[in-house]
Amino acid sequence: MTAKDTESGWEAFYRANQDRAVSPLLRRALGPELLPRGNGHAIDLGCGAGIETSLLLNAHWNVLAIDKEPEAIRRVEALVAKSTSGTLLTLVSRFEDLDELPPAALVHAGLSLPFCASANFPSFWASIVTALEPGGVFVGHLFGDRHDWAGHPEMSFHGREDVDALCKGLEVELLREIEGDGGHVPHHWHRFDFIVRKR
Repeated sequence: MTAKDTESGWEAFYRANQDRAVSPLLRRALGPELLPRGNGHAIDLGCGAGIETSLLLNAHWNVLAIDKEPEAIRRVEALVAKSTSGTLLTLVSRFEDLDELPPAALVHAGLSLPFCASANFPSFWASIVTALEPGGVFVGHLFGDRHDWAGHPEMSFHGREDVDALCKGLEVELLREIEGDGGHVPHHWHRFDFIVRKR
């Protein structure tokens, strides 16, 4: 699969991943109790099949779920209709088209930030940091510059120095670099998993 294939095949991707486990990275960021912190608001950027949004809602977070694919939002709303404890707001939008994000105690971006065009990434990252309330946590992934898709004009890729720069001024709770081969459609992976807290 190439980056271009994912742009036209998101529904197949959602179906293939609808039964996967919740992101271990998000679980690590939340801790064992999963309970809301701060203002109790979370943003799920690129909510996809809705697995993480559903976890947060059932743990009593109020969640803004954002995805550029209307089908992703339909899936999230269908999941939430079954059982939920928190409040859900949804938005169909590309990251590049978001002017600002509301204040949040948690921002989650599971493998979604790389799909923000590189020209727009710096301003979008700044909006994420601005949205985090003091003590708020960001948890997510970036693709590294040795990823098979590196160079795709509508995506973003980062080297270790880039990631360190993004984390400047934030408290780093986890920063892990992963590289290897595999995936649903085999390709070379290079990514950064990270959890940072706003001081």
